Amino acid sequence: MSDRIVVIGEALIDLIQQSDGRFTAKPGGAPANVSIALARLGAHVSFAGRMSTDMFGEQLHAWLSPEKIDMSLVERTPDPTTLAVASLDAHGKANYSFYVKGTADWGWTLGAFMSLEMDPPAALVIGSVATAIEPGAGVIENLADHLHTSDASTVVIDLNIRPGLGFERDAERVRVERQVQLAHIVKASDDDFAWLYPERTPDETARAFSNDGGHFIIMTRGAAGATLFTPNGHEISVEAPRIEVADTVGAGDSFLGAMLYGLQQRDALGGRAHSLLVDVDADAWREILTLAARVGAITCSRPGCNPPTLAELGL
Repeated sequence: MSDRIVVIGEALIDLIQQSDGRFTAKPGGAPANVSIALARLGAHVSFAGRMSTDMFGEQLHAWLSPEKIDMSLVERTPDPTTLAVASLDAHGKANYSFYVKGTADWGWTLGAFMSLEMDPPAALVIGSVATAIEPGAGVIENLADHLHTSDASTVVIDLNIRPGLGFERDAERVRVERQVQLAHIVKASDDDFAWLYPERTPDETARAFSNDGGHFIIMTRGAAGATLFTPNGHEISVEAPRIEVADTVGAGDSFLGAMLYGLQQRDALGGRAHSLLVDVDADAWREILTLAARVGAITCSRPGCNPPTLAELGL
C-alpha cells in the first residue's frame, strides 16, 4: 500500500505588510505550506499545484525545490501567479485580500489527476482557496469523491475559509457542506466556523459536522490550542505552548502537516479510512494533537511559514 500523502492546492505569493508599511513578497499558499511541514517531518509527500512561469512562479518553484517534496504533479503554466496581500494585526494575526482572476492555481482540467485515481495515495489533502474557485475546484472535488467513494484513501479537507475573496456566506456554506461529505478528516479553525455559522458557537458547528456525517473534526483555536471532535461524541483538547509570536502565517498549515505525520506514524492513513481512524485511541490522539500544537507554535515563533524539522523537535 502507498505511503504517499498528496496535497493539492495553491502555491502563491504572500505580500506581507511590514511594521514600516512596506510589503515583502514571500512564497506561501496553505497547501504548499502543508507540503513543506510534512516533508520536514520526513513524510513521503507530493505537491500538486499549477505554478506560473512568471517571476513569482520561479520564486515559488525555487522555494519548494530544496524541500524533499515530490514535484512530479506540479503543472507549469504561463498564467500569472496568485497574490495574497496579508496585513498583520497587533497580535501578528494575518488578514488577507486576494488577486486571483485568471491566475495559475485554479486552471486544473478534467483528467489531470487520473494517475491518482489509478494509484491512490495513502491520503489526499485538499482545501483552502483551491477548492473554492472554478474550474479547478470541481476537478479536485471529483478526485476526492472518487477516492472517498472507492474507500481507497484517507481524504482530508482543510477549510481555511477566506472572507477576503468576497464570497457570499450562504454560497460558501453550500460548498463547504458538500465538500465535507467527501472527507474523513476535516480541519478548520474556530474563525472558519464562526464566519460560516455566526448564529451558533464554533463548538456547536464542529459537533454537528462530526455527529451528522461521521467525520473527525479537528478545530484549531489559535493560542487556546485545538480540539478533536470524534463521530462517537468524544472530544479531546490540547493546549498550545506559550511562545513569543512573530506572526501566525502558516501556523495552521504546519499544525495539519504534523497531525497527518502523527497519524501516519500510527498506520492510521490509507484505504478503509474510517476504520483506521476509529482504531486510534484517545491517548494516541492526544499525543498527535500535542505534537501538532507544538509544531504550530514553533512556526508562530518565527516570521513566515517556517515549520520545524524532526531534528529540531528532537524526534
